Amino acid sequence: MKNQIAVIRIKLLDAPVPIWRRINLNPDIRLDKFHEIIQIVMGWENYHLYGFRVKNKFYSEIDDDGMMDHAISSDSITLKEIIDSNKKFVYEYDFGDGWEHEITFNKYIEPVEDVKYPNCVSGKGLCPPEDIGGVWGYGELLEEAQSPNPSDEFLETAEHYGYTIEDLKEIEKKALDISSINELLEYLVKENYKLNQF
Repeated sequence: MKNQIAVIRIKLLDAPVPIWRRINLNPDIRLDKFHEIIQIVMGWENYHLYGFRVKNKFYSEIDDDGMMDHAISSDSITLKEIIDSNKKFVYEYDFGDGWEHEITFNKYIEPVEDVKYPNCVSGKGLCPPEDIGGVWGYGELLEEAQSPNPSDEFLETAEHYGYTIEDLKEIEKKALDISSINELLEYLVKENYKLNQF
């Protein structure tokens, strides 16, 4: 009998616009691999440190600098071990910008033949750019885009992050490209299998 599939919802907390994803995946993966999946489905670029806060425990990547010596290694526990006793926990990405994501375990489902896992089944909202200053910096950028007379500084900032004013004004209406997300997930799985890490 095949393993059951976990249905997980990932929501970016305190974002100025709704940003969330619903994914289906095998829960027997380690947390460090779950981190890689989150990066892809949300649209992050994996530039920064991350951590999972589960009640009073903190799981992360252990480095040689001793910066994360208070953490438990994220390769030492599986997602299933977490969700079987915790329906909600927090994933934080980039401790400078402090992007916090609420991870919610919805339910288990039976795997469907010929369906590839993990996969993203639904979602809303494009990922904010890296290094913009967290939810506050992103919120300020979206707010200033509504100004009838945007400053030159704002225009330069928007261009730096790859936006036009029209992009920012219509950001909530932008469709999420779920098929591209799933292509990246499929590639991730193939590469990890090559390295016997998934």
